[in-house]
Amino acid sequence: MPSLVRMNLKYIFLVLISAMCSQMQAQIPVNSPYSRFGIGLTEVGFNPRYSAMGNASIALPDFSGVNLSNPASFALFSETTFQGSVFAKSSQLLSSSAETNYLGGQVGEIAFGFKRAGSKWGFAMGITPESIVGYQFSNTSAINDSLSAKYSYTGEGGVNKVQLGLARTFILYSDSTHARTHSLSIGSNLNFRFGSILQVDRIVFDNTSVYNSKFTNRKTFSDANFTFGAHYSFPIHQRKSAGKVTRSTWFHLAGTYELENNVNPKIQDIRQSTRTVSGVELAVLTVLDTTYTNLSLTLPQKIQFGASISHEFKKSGILSLSASYRQQDWKSIESLNSLIQVSNQSFHNSTSFGLGLEYIPNANGGEDNYFGACTYRLGMKSSETYVGLNGNNIIQEAFTCGLQMPMRSSKTTSTICLSAEFGTYGNAQETATKENYASFLIGFKLHPFERWFVQRKYD
Repeated sequence: MPSLVRMNLKYIFLVLISAMCSQMQAQIPVNSPYSRFGIGLTEVGFNPRYSAMGNASIALPDFSGVNLSNPASFALFSETTFQGSVFAKSSQLLSSSAETNYLGGQVGEIAFGFKRAGSKWGFAMGITPESIVGYQFSNTSAINDSLSAKYSYTGEGGVNKVQLGLARTFILYSDSTHARTHSLSIGSNLNFRFGSILQVDRIVFDNTSVYNSKFTNRKTFSDANFTFGAHYSFPIHQRKSAGKVTRSTWFHLAGTYELENNVNPKIQDIRQSTRTVSGVELAVLTVLDTTYTNLSLTLPQKIQFGASISHEFKKSGILSLSASYRQQDWKSIESLNSLIQVSNQSFHNSTSFGLGLEYIPNANGGEDNYFGACTYRLGMKSSETYVGLNGNNIIQEAFTCGLQMPMRSSKTTSTICLSAEFGTYGNAQETATKENYASFLIGFKLHPFERWFVQRKYD
């Protein structure tokens, strides 16, 4: 039976790696019209635990998984972990004249965390989308009494981020029972960004004697930078019995700082006159085919900080409350307007606030209390995105929830994680267009039967 389970885990690993490669090649769209602006949607969380808590991830430690948002947390998980997620989104675009529904999805994060038992060091690596682009919409306009045109806009792609991080925990103080009381973890990530965004605009006339127009714009990005993180933990209250800590209340403070990053864009601009023959689009004349290099696009520095508190109840239940805040000033990259060429867009200071609640009724998880061993989560988030229309930020607001279930049949501490997010995108000053959406994440955390790092002693 153990060999069968290990074989199944190998199959899961191969399937997810294949799906990740497909994502890099095909860049599956998520079908959101607001992803047309800037470099796409950046307010998407791909970790099911923190997504279910309003992305309040900076200060809440994950002792059984990898928290890629704060490299200092890599020293806190207890055992080697492999985790991943799959993302799906359903959205509804409401305008004064129409209502349109969209549906899409893609692979979320893939991460490995390596930890030797008892070590103060932790190492993690992972890949996650940092921005996603996926949209397809159109409108029709009359040119004159005898001619009308259909304007269509499609886009796909995004920017992905590979992270390699190392962290260490320092025990600042231990009490007389040798229980850790004050600890500081610090860590750093090397981030490598890469990706491409393909945008195609078309003008199709209803008169076959008039040539159509096609505008193709492909942008590619690649570069590296660093993220630094810190996490400080201390108990507010501890109850002891027979010289041992039986339950306690912990407080956590954390912050991260990410350096600005010049992503070295390369842009290919193609403009063509086309004609449709038997449903096939054919290029009649290429007006322009130019590739621009040696361009400069610097993603601004990012600052995040947060706090969380966890309380153990008398009957082994654990309740955690977490809050996070992020700030990133995009006003310095107004040059992006000339690179992406979308009318009326502007760039602003981006802020995001998340608040989350997590509850485990029975942390010990007895065999006869499966649902008591599950983890239940709620949250909310509010963001002023970095992109504005007509000078006003696009606002995102959402409520979140989630469930984490132990995989007892595997005889390990592996779990399945589910999360859902229900929210809106819109411009506070312009209510004519609004996007309502529901996004879902299915993820997992896999732990091997044997520890990956075993130190054997011989007499």
